[in-house]
Amino acid sequence: MSFELAGAGWVIPLAFALQGISAALIMVRLLRGPTGPDRVVAIDALTLLGAAVLGLFALHTRQAVMLDAAVVLALVSFIGTTAFMLMFRTREPASPPESHIKEDAGS
Repeated sequence: MSFELAGAGWVIPLAFALQGISAALIMVRLLRGPTGPDRVVAIDALTLLGAAVLGLFALHTRQAVMLDAAVVLALVSFIGTTAFMLMFRTREPASPPESHIKEDAGS
């Protein structure tokens, strides 16, 4: 089974170029991110961009096995981001319940 993009052969190269630009911008965020969570989001975006590149490569080469690799990479990205989220999570100190109750001065 073969298919053509109906005169839109320029779409896949354009998508690869735009993903390259996106990767460059994400690398800037990764290197200059002011906080750890900013860098984690950049790593997550970079791995998901890698999954998208694998998907485009599968479309370009007509090899469906690359889609399996893209799904695995997206799953690993999700698990890694969840693990980093748990690492950077901050807990607010528990305050006593009476500090939330406003007392009426007139009573």
